[in-house]
Amino acid sequence: KPVHWCLDCRSALAEAEVEYEERTSPSIDVRFAVVDRADLAQRLGGAAVPDERASVVIWTTTPWTLPANHAVAVHPEFEYSLLAVEGPGGSELLVLATELAPSVLARAGVTGSRELARVKGAALEGLRLRHPFYEREVPVILGEHVTLDSGTGAVHTAPGHGQEDFIVGARYGLPVDNPVGNDGRFLPATPLFAGEKVFDANPRVVAVLGEHGALLHHEPFRH
Repeated sequence: KPVHWCLDCRSALAEAEVEYEERTSPSIDVRFAVVDRADLAQRLGGAAVPDERASVVIWTTTPWTLPANHAVAVHPEFEYSLLAVEGPGGSELLVLATELAPSVLARAGVTGSRELARVKGAALEGLRLRHPFYEREVPVILGEHVTLDSGTGAVHTAPGHGQEDFIVGARYGLPVDNPVGNDGRFLPATPLFAGEKVFDANPRVVAVLGEHGALLHHEPFRH
């Protein structure tokens, strides 16, 4: 079970010691590119998948946890749409929860979209995706913790950074990767972000996502 951690004193904190206040975090929608479009088409019931970039999109307010990503979770019973879209980055294919798609496309500045197929999340289990900035493939997994309250309906999963991620990751045998030391800095072996404080690294992670063409949208989020 995760514990609250003080980066200054480098020790655990009891629940009674923790006070919550509003803060502004970077809210990002991130593309996880589909490795095999033919596999995607088969999972969509043989739908024709155009020869364009196809991605499953996640939403997070903790960009610094992306180096520890090892999966993308979808809900087995939710409906997901493959959409052909025209946006600031040109033509592409996006997989989004059907119910949340309009809000995602609106904030991303997409000017036109067309639904090509729709399936339950269970059909996407095992689909291989590319990590947005590391040479790593990650699977689509199923999780009951995924909600339609906000985001994209697909949840970035880092088993070393959260209780729900750890639980679902254990079910799938995912690595428990925590590249952060007890001082709140990325460990020396962490590619791209070694030695950076995790919260200070957020803008750098966002910039790297942009450099790799993985950033669909970015805005401040008050919560």
